[in-house]
Amino acid sequence: MVELVVADILSKVSNNRAYVLVLQERDGLRRIIVALGVNEAQAIAFAMRSDVAPRPMTHDLFGALSSAFGIELEYVHINKINDGTFHSVLCYRRGEERRFIDSRTSDAVAIALRAKVPVYIDDELLNRMCIHDEKNGSISIPITAADEDTLRAAMEAAVKKENYELAMKLKEELDSRHCAGEGSGNETENRE
Repeated sequence: MVELVVADILSKVSNNRAYVLVLQERDGLRRIIVALGVNEAQAIAFAMRSDVAPRPMTHDLFGALSSAFGIELEYVHINKINDGTFHSVLCYRRGEERRFIDSRTSDAVAIALRAKVPVYIDDELLNRMCIHDEKNGSISIPITAADEDTLRAAMEAAVKKENYELAMKLKEELDSRHCAGEGSGNETENRE
C-alpha cells in the first residue's frame, strides 16, 4: 500500500458549494482527486489547520467515542472506486481484535487527520486513477475515469496554469459526454 497525504482542497465551481480533495502519495508525484461537499471540505480543512470548534464536530465526536471505549484507529485504506466514487475502510483495533468499517472517503480522511493516522491506497488503484505532474509541468489524468465535475475542475486548473492543450482535451471529453448523454436522463452526481 502507498501512503497518501492531503495536498490541497480546491473549489470545483464558482459558487463554492462543491470541492475536490487532492491526495498525493507521501514520497511521490501521483495524486488522486476526491469530490467533496461543503461540509466535508470544512471538516477536513479544520483538521488540517488543527482548529478546534467551540462544540465537537461529528468527526471529533467519533474520535472521542472510539477513544472512550478503547478502540484505536490504525489507518484508513482507500480500497476501490465504483462509478467515479472512491470507497474506504477504517481499520480499528481493540487489543488483538481488528475491525474494518466501511466509510465514505471524505469522512475517513477527516477522521484520520484528527487521529493522526496514515491514509493508504493500493498501488494498482493509485496507478489507475492517479493525476501526476509530468516533468514539463503538465498534468496527466485518466479522463475516462473522472466524473464531469472533476473534469471541469481540472480544465479550470489547466486554464489558470495556461496549459491550453490539456484544457482542450478535457473540454473535448466533456463535450463528447454531453453529446452522448443527451436525452438519456442519466445524469448522476458522484459526490462523497
